[in-house]
Amino acid sequence: MKLSEKDWFIPLIYLVLGFFWIALSDKLLFYLERVAVVPATLIYLIGSLKGVIYVAITAVLLYYLIRRRTKSLLLIKNDFERLFENNPNPMWIYELSTYKILLANRAASYQYGHSPSEFKNLTLYDLRPSSEHAKLDHSLRTEYSKFGDSGEWMHLNRSGELFYVNVFSHQTEYEGMKCRLVTAINVNKKVMAEVERENIQKSLDKAALVSITGTDGRIQEVNDLFCEVSGFSKAELVGQPVKMLETDYHDEAFWEGVNEQISKGELWRGDVQYKTKAGDLFWVDMIISPIKNHSGEVYKYMSVNYDITERKALEINQQALLDDFADYAFQTSHKLRGPLSSMLGLISIFKKYEDPGYLIDKMKETSERMDLVIREMNDSLSRNAFTLITTKRNKDKNRI
Repeated sequence: MKLSEKDWFIPLIYLVLGFFWIALSDKLLFYLERVAVVPATLIYLIGSLKGVIYVAITAVLLYYLIRRRTKSLLLIKNDFERLFENNPNPMWIYELSTYKILLANRAASYQYGHSPSEFKNLTLYDLRPSSEHAKLDHSLRTEYSKFGDSGEWMHLNRSGELFYVNVFSHQTEYEGMKCRLVTAINVNKKVMAEVERENIQKSLDKAALVSITGTDGRIQEVNDLFCEVSGFSKAELVGQPVKMLETDYHDEAFWEGVNEQISKGELWRGDVQYKTKAGDLFWVDMIISPIKNHSGEVYKYMSVNYDITERKALEINQQALLDDFADYAFQTSHKLRGPLSSMLGLISIFKKYEDPGYLIDKMKETSERMDLVIREMNDSLSRNAFTLITTKRNKDKNRI
């Protein structure tokens, strides 16, 4: 604090001037009488009025100093109004012994819905739901530091709506009472976003195999479901190249295409075959999302994978069944048509031919050929269809 702003400065000046006046006023009059040849009557008049003159001089000086101090106090008051009342952050002052709110700014009134006069009838407990009172009790019993960050709290406005604030406070004095000045910044959107992100993360962890991979191709992080499906523990996966999960199903050109796309910051999606720790194969619907830093550079990748092993097996079986149907159609249109045409021809000449025994032998031979073709056709249908139908029936029973 500056010297002119200290409480003892004005009395000190008054005291010093008094000493100087008492010590020097008589000597000054003696000097005027002897050196300046001032009339004795005038010297006597000045001597009799020197007390009045001292009071007048000091009164003017005190008026000047008091007025200067008053201006300084007004500036301090204006600064307080500017920094407290007009502060965009909600602020209030409460008394330490009663927890009663003594003063609140406009931002606090706007955030909590209470007018400044209503705030003076509230305590710290009125700004919090009952579920937070025990936490507040513990916090108030704890020794306060001069400056403190109390963290995130749930608060309550006049309408009963709940929201989160980050509370900062420090010790101060107001109207001669020990108090704390509190700043309560609304962080409800941030907290709600974090809660939503955590819920999404939990849902994602239950439904998908999630991994984080660096640009060097090494695994940085995996979730529990990834470990469960792959058979590896986190310790066995983290730090290892992701290639340890790959199979020979996809060639180098496939992976080069994937790396080329994601290195540009573009999202990639496709079906990938992996292998477990035991060597079993499984399929995933893979979505690779590049993650960029503040400079816009890709520095790692998030891979979200959905286990599609059953779906892929069904697709393979369906393709095999389609191939069987194609083979069946070929045999119907080609192999079966030949013996059938021969049979029809033999039947047409059966009555005209002189040796029916020969025709019967030919018809038998043709029938056997037809039977062989039909069996081959049945085999082509049952080769994969039976397995597919049996698998579907078993799944339906398990669902029931």
